Amino acid sequence: MRWQIAGLSAIAGAVAALCLPPLNLLPAVFCLAYPALQLGRAKTWPAAALISAATGLGWFTSSTHWIAHSLLVGEAEFWFLLPFAALGIPALLAMFWCVAGVFAWKLGGQASRRITLFILFLGLAEFARGHIATGFPWNAPGYLVSVHPALLQSASWFGLYGLNLLVLCFAISPAYFFVRQRSLGILFFCIMPLIAGLGAIRLADNIDGHDSIVTNAAAAQKIRLVQPSIPQADKWDRDKRQKHFDQILRLSTSKMPIPRLVVWPETAFSAFPGRNAALLRDMATAALPFDGMLITGLPRLENGRLFNSAALVDATGEITAIYDKRRLVPFGEFAPFRRFLPFVDVIAGPVDFSAGENDSLFDVPGYGKVRLLICYETIFSGEIVNGEARPDLIVNITNDAWFGRTLGPWQHLAQSRMRAVEEGIAVIRVANNGISAGFDGFGRSLGQIDLDDTGIIDVAAPPPLSPTLFSKYRHSAFFLFSVLLALLALRLDRKTAIRQ
Repeated sequence: MRWQIAGLSAIAGAVAALCLPPLNLLPAVFCLAYPALQLGRAKTWPAAALISAATGLGWFTSSTHWIAHSLLVGEAEFWFLLPFAALGIPALLAMFWCVAGVFAWKLGGQASRRITLFILFLGLAEFARGHIATGFPWNAPGYLVSVHPALLQSASWFGLYGLNLLVLCFAISPAYFFVRQRSLGILFFCIMPLIAGLGAIRLADNIDGHDSIVTNAAAAQKIRLVQPSIPQADKWDRDKRQKHFDQILRLSTSKMPIPRLVVWPETAFSAFPGRNAALLRDMATAALPFDGMLITGLPRLENGRLFNSAALVDATGEITAIYDKRRLVPFGEFAPFRRFLPFVDVIAGPVDFSAGENDSLFDVPGYGKVRLLICYETIFSGEIVNGEARPDLIVNITNDAWFGRTLGPWQHLAQSRMRAVEEGIAVIRVANNGISAGFDGFGRSLGQIDLDDTGIIDVAAPPPLSPTLFSKYRHSAFFLFSVLLALLALRLDRKTAIRQ
C-alpha cells in the first residue's frame, strides 16, 4: 500500500505541474491535495518522506524534462548522461520537498495540522531551493499565477515566494474537506479568486496610462530586439562565425529607421573583444545610427579568467560599460567540485567561467539606467534590483537554443515576465533562439518574436511604474504568511486537544 500511495503521489505531482506555463492548466494543481492528504494520514515519518519525495519527483520530472534536451544538441555525444538529466536532477530537487514532508509529519499531530505544516514547509523548501548552492528556483508553484494577467498582478505585492505559499494553500484546499476542516478549505480556495479580482482592479486603473505610453512613445524610446536563431551546434564553429555575424548585421539593419538602442542576445558576438576589437568596431558601426548604442552578449578573457559578459557599445565600436554574469549555471558554466569529478569536462568543458563582481547599471543616453541580466539570472526573485538607484529598464539577454522546442523557453519567458511585475519595471528579453519579447511593468506584452523565428521587433519600453510593495519590502509577505501558517497549525492542534 505504501508504494501504491507513493506512485499515485508521483502521478499527482506530475499532473499538478501542468498548471505551470506554457500549458497553464490551472485545475491540475488540485492534484497536490492527494499527496497532502495522504501525508496527513501517514502512520510513520518514512511513509511521509516517501510521499513528499514522490510528489516532488513527479512535479520536477514533468516540468524540467527539457533539461535533457541540451545533451542532444549537435552530435548528441553526451546521450549517456540523459538518465541523470531526466531523472537525477528532478530527484535532487525533490529532496527539498522530501525534507518538507518529514518536518510536517514530525511536528504535526492530527491530519489537518500536518497538512497545514506541509504547506508551510513546502514554502520554506522552495525558498531554500532558490538560495542554496547558488539556487535554482525554476518552476516554483507560484508561477501558476502566470495563467492570467489579473492573477499575475499579485506578484507586485507578494513576490514569487509569497505566491508559493498562497498557491499551495489554494492547491491543497480540497484536502481540508476530508479532515473535517471545511471552513478552512473554503477560505484557502477563495485565495485565487480574491487576488484575481484585486489584480483586475489594478489593471483597470492603469490601462489608459499604458495605452498612452505605448501609442505616444517617441522614437528615442524604441528598442530593436534581434533574434538570429543560430543553431547551438553551429554557434561556436569558427568557420561559420562570419556567416553568423553577417546574419546578425542583416537583421539589425533590415528596417529603417534603426532605433538608438539595439540589443543582441547572449554571446551574439562570439569572439573575445580584446583580440577582435576591429571586428566589433566594424559591426557596431554598421548596425547603429550615428548616435546609437548596442547591448550585446560576448565572452571575455581578462587576466586568464573567462567571463560571460554583456557590453554596451557605442556607434564608434567603443565599449563604454561591461557587465559580467554573476549567477553562473552549475555544470553549464562552472563545475562544482571539479577536482573530484574526473568526468565533468564532458559536461561543463575544461575551463570554468568566473563569476562577475561588478553589479553596476548601464547608463544608456535616452533610456536611463539599465539593469543587465544574462540568461537565467532573471529567475531570481528579489535579486534583480540591488541597493543602487532603481533602474529605468531591465534587459535580459539569453540563448535558449539549447532547449529546442520544449517547455523550457516558454517557462524562461514567464519567469522574466514575473520579474517585470514584481519590480514594476519593463523587461526587454532578447534570445538567440527562444522567445524574444518585451513586457511592461504590469506584465503586458510589448511585442514578441516566437520560438524558432528569425527576425527583429521594435518595441517602445514605457518608463518604470511607482515602486511596488514587493520592490519596497521584498520577501516580507513570504515571512508574514509563514508566521500566519505556523500560528494556524498551532491553533488547529489546540482545537483538537480541547475536543479530546
